[in-house]
Amino acid sequence: MTLLERIRSLTGKHAVRNRADPQKADRILDRDRDGNPMREKEIVAALLGELERRREERRPLELSWTLNANFLSGYQNCDINADSGEIETFLPGRDWEEQGVYNRIAPLMETRISALRALSYNMTVRPRTNEVSDWEKSDIATRLLRYTQSASDFEKKKNTLLLWSELCGSAFVLSYWDRNAGPSLSEPGASAGIEPHPGTPGTKEGDLGYGLLTPFEVFPASLYQQEVSDQDNILIEQVLPVEEIYDLYGVQVAGQEIDTYALTPVRNGNAAGYPSSAISLSPRRALDSAPLLTYFEKPGARHEKGRMILVAGDRLLWYSDLPYDEIPLVALRSRECAGQFFGRSVISDLIPLQRAYNGVKNKIHDYIRTSAANPLLVPEGSIPDIGDFATHGLPPGEIVEYNPERGKPEPLTPASLPAELRYECERLCSDMEYIAGVSQLMVVGETPAGVTSGRAIENLRSIDNSRLALAGENLRTMIRRLSVIWLGIYKRYITGYRTLQVSGANDAAGVLAFCADDLNSFDLSFDTENELVVDPETQKQNFLSALQLGLFQDDQGRLPRSVKNRALRMMKIGDYSDLLGLDELQIAAAERENAALACGQAPTISPFDDHALHAETHKRLLLQARFACIRRKNPRLADAFERHIFDHMLQAAPAQERKGEEDATHDLHA
Repeated sequence: MTLLERIRSLTGKHAVRNRADPQKADRILDRDRDGNPMREKEIVAALLGELERRREERRPLELSWTLNANFLSGYQNCDINADSGEIETFLPGRDWEEQGVYNRIAPLMETRISALRALSYNMTVRPRTNEVSDWEKSDIATRLLRYTQSASDFEKKKNTLLLWSELCGSAFVLSYWDRNAGPSLSEPGASAGIEPHPGTPGTKEGDLGYGLLTPFEVFPASLYQQEVSDQDNILIEQVLPVEEIYDLYGVQVAGQEIDTYALTPVRNGNAAGYPSSAISLSPRRALDSAPLLTYFEKPGARHEKGRMILVAGDRLLWYSDLPYDEIPLVALRSRECAGQFFGRSVISDLIPLQRAYNGVKNKIHDYIRTSAANPLLVPEGSIPDIGDFATHGLPPGEIVEYNPERGKPEPLTPASLPAELRYECERLCSDMEYIAGVSQLMVVGETPAGVTSGRAIENLRSIDNSRLALAGENLRTMIRRLSVIWLGIYKRYITGYRTLQVSGANDAAGVLAFCADDLNSFDLSFDTENELVVDPETQKQNFLSALQLGLFQDDQGRLPRSVKNRALRMMKIGDYSDLLGLDELQIAAAERENAALACGQAPTISPFDDHALHAETHKRLLLQARFACIRRKNPRLADAFERHIFDHMLQAAPAQERKGEEDATHDLHA
């Protein structure tokens, strides 16, 4: 992964207004607050000036993000110089002092990120009303969201987003409608009435697109308004090669050298007198490149429909109303700061402890190195060539000539290493784990001293999850907000009906047909709870407790087979899990029949079906609102499905009667 991940098509290949047309370039596009006319040059100059003002205002934050990246990568002998506004390397006070780096931040952050990656993000759109038609539309929106996530490799992008959020405290997702994506239209130019890119081979239907933005690329109107919705406008800067800008927008702009950031090797002071190197997040100069600026302004008094401006170098590429209902930017914050647009990374709190840890470890190594060097107390004039002796030391087996009248060299007995140094290392490790929200159990799989019982270990795991739950909830909130923006963009830009090849339950293929009117509810909920709040082990204990209380038994006191199978799976009892195979296959076959029903295919009975399991699985669909939608579309298909369930029940009845007789006989003999 490159340091600054670039979005290939930030707003899609929109039409380039004012391209190579002097009359259009001289046209008055807007007026400033004083009523003065603003043409292309004035708009570009105003945007570039505003970018520099915001960059200077945000510079202290950029320095802290860079420092975080340096400490995470192992370049830790550095700090921010408040006078020069730069990050400088500091050297040890004495040449002989150790200045090694013992990076504990990296494994702690890897543990945090691995725990956050395990969170699930599948969502369900809730219907606007209890009408059957709204239930059907909510199912369409749910399937559309899951298709978008699957087709765009959302899992990988979410993991990259987490990396940037944990590093800098914030990361962003920008969504847009890409007019040159999706299937081709039969008639060129019938889509949006906007002239396509010269190199575009025909007109497309368009499709949703999104990309990741680092905090280095986002410039809000105010650093002290927390939410994106609170910002009047947001400016985004990317540094792209001029050839890439031409490929995207068909405009040739002048290339220049631009300051940006990259991971580069740097000299990391010295350790025991030897130079070392580390990887640092440092400024670099991008050659033959140009800044690509995207300006979003939400609707207000001066611009009732908002504004969107696109500038490359000194060229105005796009100027129009805001093409979305809101600024399509969503922020993910590791830790929220009240009244602050950018979040805070846990690395900022770990840096002081990491410095102290490095200092203690280096002092211990200085002591070991001093002791191993075998220092001597030499009376003055005792050794003839004291200079050579001081330079080469005392190698093993070396014969030392000395003047007995002057005195004999004697070994210098060093003071014993204080036990407080070792205790201080342990305390610093414990403090860093506490701040990072993890423990020894999560990092290295070890429990603290004196903790041996299983209940205590589970309590520790639950505490760790609770401390990470806030960051996990921020991620889930971001995904929920992002999904709302996606549905809004789909609803705004989809024309006519669109069909998608989607996968249903148990990988059953299907076709999703929908239009903009089908997206009428943006009320979303996650399918599962935050796993960091209710971890799988807690869910297992709750299930087993309910099982012991008999809460899953029917009116006759019998335990359904499905509950027995679930209990065996959760208890993970050795070879007994092999007994679940046949039942699971039967349930999976019934689920595939349920999925095929949504595609208009009525199920048939096989002589190898387990009729009781099939009937139970089909009843579960029969009682859902999805079946009401199927009946509304195809009453004959719904009637056939009900007859199918009834046939299963008839054939399952004799087997259940025989089972009841066998149980009664067994109880009588007992």
